[in-house]
Amino acid sequence: MTALTLRAIPATRRASALYCATGGSGFPLLFIHGFGACGDVFQPLASKLASRYQTIVPDLRGHGRSRRLPLADSIERLAADVCDLLDLLGVSRTVIIGHAGGTAVAAHLAADQPTRVSGLVLISPPEILPCGRRSLGARLRDGLSAAFSRSTSAGDHDAQACQRLLQHTDYRTQLRSITAPTLIIAGDRDPAPILRQAHEIAQTIGHGTPAIVSGGGVSLLHTHADALIDVLTPWLDQQECAA
Repeated sequence: MTALTLRAIPATRRASALYCATGGSGFPLLFIHGFGACGDVFQPLASKLASRYQTIVPDLRGHGRSRRLPLADSIERLAADVCDLLDLLGVSRTVIIGHAGGTAVAAHLAADQPTRVSGLVLISPPEILPCGRRSLGARLRDGLSAAFSRSTSAGDHDAQACQRLLQHTDYRTQLRSITAPTLIIAGDRDPAPILRQAHEIAQTIGHGTPAIVSGGGVSLLHTHADALIDVLTPWLDQQECAA
């Protein structure tokens, strides 16, 4: 398992100064965490993949070690921060791996910056299509405020702000415009709406591939990192060969 190194990224012309952890070398993989979390959620997965790939794991603004930056008022702002980060690291093309709310940012980048995204992985993405927003709303009400209390310092206000980000954006048009090969992953113990969402996203994109991890659920990144590696590795090999 390869250790990841914390890096402070200096301010850019957009005044973003994301922190990120990097590791390994080879074809770049960019990890985007969900709202109310931070890049640490990818530690089990990214540290394993760093033996073969360059891994880039930022904390989004208002989260984790980037909490000094104000929360974004749009998915576009979050995506712009990530683009700045890639520019600073000299990365022109990458596979993006998003989790939960981070899949919205990943999808935006894939649709808006197709030349930079050679592949897209969406892990447990319940919030992109309208049918998943009902499930997301319940999750946010029940758990996101507590998560923000741990990863930021503002609690309910921040949770509500991120909930509004997702509720006021419809990603169906963006999904249809994604040209990068896309892998959508869920666990077979996820709630039914999340499983249904994985297949609906694949159909909406048109060239998406759903993958269901046996025994996986809401803590898929931590409990089934090895199973995720087994799903990701052959798919990533295909994208690397095609890049």
